[in-house]
Amino acid sequence: MISFCYKNGMKKLFIILGCLILGACAHKNPLSDMAFQTTPAPPHVIASWYKITTPGTPIKVYVEGDGAAFDADNRPTDNPTPKSEFMRELAAGDPSPNVAYLGRPCQYLQTGACSTADWTTGRFSKTIIDSMDTATHALMKKARTNQVILIGFSGGAQITGQIAARHPDQVKKWITLSGVLDTRAWTTYHGDSPLTGSLNLKKDQVKSVNQIHYAGGQDDVVPPSLIQDFAGADKVVIVKKAGHGDGFESIYDAIYEVK
Repeated sequence: MISFCYKNGMKKLFIILGCLILGACAHKNPLSDMAFQTTPAPPHVIASWYKITTPGTPIKVYVEGDGAAFDADNRPTDNPTPKSEFMRELAAGDPSPNVAYLGRPCQYLQTGACSTADWTTGRFSKTIIDSMDTATHALMKKARTNQVILIGFSGGAQITGQIAARHPDQVKKWITLSGVLDTRAWTTYHGDSPLTGSLNLKKDQVKSVNQIHYAGGQDDVVPPSLIQDFAGADKVVIVKKAGHGDGFESIYDAIYEVK
């Protein structure tokens, strides 16, 4: 299990020792064969893992979902690090020459301006998008490329969509899985309060971006209808047996083949 110490609200860097960095735990981190780095992306620091074997060619960047943002009683947690290994395993299995996995602000480590708003109402704020944009371009610079393939899971779909909207000429393809593409439609569907501190992607912002969206036929968190309403049925593939972050194995190769 990954553990963090929080003490009196102090701003302290929490790096996952053992499991994620040193591989000292019995359960091997899926990303242990990749290099780890922290990227300053003011006001946050973003955790990422990467492999770059062919500089000068596009890099595939996998962006994590919202993680453990709420507990079983629907109360905000003090640590949004994801418990699911879905996206880490997907990124780790990608045989493409240049691959990276990006955590979201305050996942895996906490420093800088972390507050619960960063993984609740403000999870898609301009500040968060700016930080993720900075971290993505740092990886592109490391790969010496101006072309990126963005893969976003759940709330990571909104993050990658916002980045794609800013840099449509640099995004070779935008791929989402169980993606939250329209936050207002999503919160309305669940009867939740709007994400008042967040941006919300518009269809027209990404109309020129090459994109494909995978929806889980058994997903009751982000049902296929919400994804289709945003992207159009022609850009959505429904994976019948998939839920929210599970059961997508049948389309892994289709994602890995994108170069």
